[in-house]
Amino acid sequence: RNTMMSKLFLAALATAATAAPTKIPLAKDHNPERSLAHEHWLLKSKYGVHDPQPVPITNYMNAQYYGPIQLGTPAQDFKVIFDTGSSNLWVPGTKPWLLNHPRRYHSDKSSTYTKDGRAFKIQYGSGALQGVVDEDVMTLGGATARVQFGESTKEPGIQWQVAQFDGICGLGWPTIAVDGLEPPFFKLMDQKAVSKGSFAFYLTGTPGEGSELVLGGTDPAHHSGDFHYVPVTRKGYWQVLGDKVTVGGESVGTNIQAVIDSGTSLNAFPKSVAAAINAKLGCTPNFAGECMWKTCPAAGSLPDLVLTMGGKDFALSQEDYILNIQGVCLSGFMGLDVPPPLGPVWIFGDVFMRRWYTEFDAANARVGFAAAK
Repeated sequence: RNTMMSKLFLAALATAATAAPTKIPLAKDHNPERSLAHEHWLLKSKYGVHDPQPVPITNYMNAQYYGPIQLGTPAQDFKVIFDTGSSNLWVPGTKPWLLNHPRRYHSDKSSTYTKDGRAFKIQYGSGALQGVVDEDVMTLGGATARVQFGESTKEPGIQWQVAQFDGICGLGWPTIAVDGLEPPFFKLMDQKAVSKGSFAFYLTGTPGEGSELVLGGTDPAHHSGDFHYVPVTRKGYWQVLGDKVTVGGESVGTNIQAVIDSGTSLNAFPKSVAAAINAKLGCTPNFAGECMWKTCPAAGSLPDLVLTMGGKDFALSQEDYILNIQGVCLSGFMGLDVPPPLGPVWIFGDVFMRRWYTEFDAANARVGFAAAK
């Protein structure tokens, strides 16, 4: 039986390697329990920033993009955030204190499960997500590979219990993976399950369907014009060199290290830079670190922010960087000082990627940008 399954698995991989790019629909999670302050907390956890004081959380309809994966045989379905700012896959396990999760991984129900048993731990601001390492078959769109992943047995904080997603699928480089586990997309590449060693995000600004992750290339229906590529400067996060950043034509930074992060809703810049930008835009910070306007700015009244990479300008207008949440306008720029050796970095998240269709080309260690349709 095992020999036959292995032959079928290898045949499926050979077929996938010559196929067209795989398209994975993404949904947008609107969660009233999330806030800009909560986003700040998540970013600090992911980028190793430690503050002595907790950050207060206020409610606002934030968004995350998540999509389907399958683990095991027969397939067990999960919804995960596809995060280029981390490199591990994890999903909930079957321990009693995780009963709030509607979808949990059952290793005993999968004929392709292989026990690993190593401890798995990721540190977050509210504590450590803990579990064990498992190995099984993962299907992402039409692409299938054997992967190692974390099965959580303890998740810190109620935010993990009330989220619309089950876990996280990290799409960063292997160098930042916990326990040295090879990231899922690199497993797909190694096992020739994708036709090309790149993936691309198309993110819409509206709830529900329409957003898309493409594995093995790009979708020309989602962009106009040619891609402009810049090389990865450090294989950890998807980090590239920015020539300069301007607001209304005035420089706010030169020769910056920019991280393109699909798992971050906003843009997170060094604190002094974010404060200067928000002051220029005329919003007022509150106790939670959110910057808002008493009255939403009139259309076309605020300057563009422009990131220049490889000599080409990539602009965000106020329609791109202002979040209108039930009539309250909030700035899409927040402050975050990432310490060395990872920082300082400027994080460009979904606010940027909604405007610029982004290809993450692992095979050639570069990132490509084209205007999103």
